[in-house]
Amino acid sequence: MITKSAEISATKTYYRIREVVAMLNIPASTLRFWEDTFDQLEPHRTPSGQRRYTPENVEVCKLIKHLLRDKGYSLEYAKKELEVYRKCPPRNDYVCKSADDALNLLNEVAKMINGNLHAEARIKAIEKWIKADHSIN
Repeated sequence: MITKSAEISATKTYYRIREVVAMLNIPASTLRFWEDTFDQLEPHRTPSGQRRYTPENVEVCKLIKHLLRDKGYSLEYAKKELEVYRKCPPRNDYVCKSADDALNLLNEVAKMINGNLHAEARIKAIEKWIKADHSIN
């Protein structure tokens, strides 16, 4: 059950570390460790050094927690997943206003999928070539 304190406010522009750890139910030391470990998590610092987390920072923290705690991913794998997230973050503009918008969105997704499939096919071809016997008799 999500309590009011666990929700991100639509009007709040930043959160203090104690608010974020309360939302995520994690120790402050864990959050500081994540800051050192994940490049995508860089809260703003005040002149006195206090951390200020934006709603976007909080979403990254939630994703990190999900990857590490819920999915059980290693730190290295979670870093790779976050890099993908950074390159292609979730979009809030999926509500299409016209059929053309929907087609454009589908084309974008198809290009991303197609690019991944081509990369996978190239990797498999290289692996096959490496495993093949290339000795000259």
